[in-house]
Amino acid sequence: MTRIQRETIANLLIVGFGLFMLTWAIPTYTPPYPGYGASPALVANVSIGVMMAMAGLSLVRLLLALFAGKALPPQEGEFPDDAQSTGFTQVGRVNLYHLALFIIPCVLLIVGIEYLGYVPTAFLFLLVLQYAIGNRNWFKMTLFAIIAVAVMYVIMRYGFGVPVPGPQLF
Repeated sequence: MTRIQRETIANLLIVGFGLFMLTWAIPTYTPPYPGYGASPALVANVSIGVMMAMAGLSLVRLLLALFAGKALPPQEGEFPDDAQSTGFTQVGRVNLYHLALFIIPCVLLIVGIEYLGYVPTAFLFLLVLQYAIGNRNWFKMTLFAIIAVAVMYVIMRYGFGVPVPGPQLF
């Protein structure tokens, strides 16, 4: 099976999963609208929509490359089992270390918001994430984290009227 076939199957599965989520899972498991702020299904619908749009764009890219004749054979030593390639060079194997650098802070963010509250947890999350992507200028990292957390707090609290989680000490 070529890389184009694998990517096509993966993107079709993502689109199918997204349709399943939008038509059944999200409406079934979303709590009722509380009457203030945004709908509880808003973030889930937008995130699934973005995933489906990205998978759709990838499918279009693959089809255009295939039908335009730009599907080049792989370079020597690169993916020897593949008969075709889209010509894109930024393809490689999954690096679990890099994946963990992003997944672990996300999990800690979810847990931390409940115990520490939104403001300190989001601030620490942004610092860790910036450090993970290679930023080492502490002044810029701190300034960005303060501004981003403050803007999101103001938008959520005063724009949408949603109470932002505070610390749960006991």
